[in-house]
Amino acid sequence: MTLDEVSGAQRAAAFLLTLEKEHAATVLKHIDPEVIVEVVEAMGELPADLTGAEGVRELYKEMIKSLAGPRGVRRKSESELYALIESTLGKQQAQELFHKIQHRLQQERPFMVIEKEPSKNIAIALGEQSEPVIALVLAHLDPSLSADVLRSLEPKRAYDVVKRMASVTPPSTDVLVAISEDLSARLKEIASGPVVTEPTLRKKTIADMLNFSPAEVETNVLDSMAKDDADLAKEVREFMFTWEDLAKVEKRPMQKILASVDTKTLSIALKACSPKVEGNVMANLSERVRVMVAEERELAGALPMQEVLNARNEIMKAVRTLMESGEFRPARAGQELVS
Repeated sequence: MTLDEVSGAQRAAAFLLTLEKEHAATVLKHIDPEVIVEVVEAMGELPADLTGAEGVRELYKEMIKSLAGPRGVRRKSESELYALIESTLGKQQAQELFHKIQHRLQQERPFMVIEKEPSKNIAIALGEQSEPVIALVLAHLDPSLSADVLRSLEPKRAYDVVKRMASVTPPSTDVLVAISEDLSARLKEIASGPVVTEPTLRKKTIADMLNFSPAEVETNVLDSMAKDDADLAKEVREFMFTWEDLAKVEKRPMQKILASVDTKTLSIALKACSPKVEGNVMANLSERVRVMVAEERELAGALPMQEVLNARNEIMKAVRTLMESGEFRPARAGQELVS
């Protein structure tokens, strides 16, 4: 980024932050109060290129100042910024100014207050909300943070959230602020309470542990679990073998799996499929069936992702049926396959 791309408020903010507090306060006294709001906001969001020594050097050159070794800019905390403004304008005016700043930021970034929290805590708090609320919040967060939260959701729920995000209609600012305040309060509870592992993660951990266990241990644990909680046992089995694991299934068990699936279901399930899974599936079909699947896939045209997921679930049910009967047992985690 060049200085030509930096706004006047950002230049003023960077310059003020290189000064001692007293000198910065003296300069601020001569800035129009309406402009101060923009300058103070810019202090918290300076471009990275402008916070290093080289950026400051270029800034000083432009302002026709000669400094032997300007220091880089250190971003100040909100309390430090408030102290700087208070020393310049007095307590009452500083409070009014910060109120204006907070109001403007709420308009532009209603969920700014929760963005500072750990992504795992945000995922827990949002996981307790409905899909429309999750979609609304994620649509306003930084994409990288939204991605972290989305990864924590179950696939079906994540798909529903993404679909809603594509057509979300933001409510009034008051509603957004109210949601933000509720989430902020919940995040404080999560941060102050004991570390709680998200239920889905716990089940996945159990599945991973059983994948590393001997076959007889896995069978005994899952059989006992099924007697106490059939739904839990079912979910753990689902985590033990996923759709993507089909890419690693060897020829004979793969053919057993495919023998119990009709071509229409298979043609739909393979849409938007990873090349590795599709390659292993197609390699274990006869030439005649491969042609049928390809034709049915093309005739089906574009389909909703939910229909594709439903077809994949049918295939995974067939996999789990074979696993429960002992006819198919996937390679153990960490176990090398040899021929």
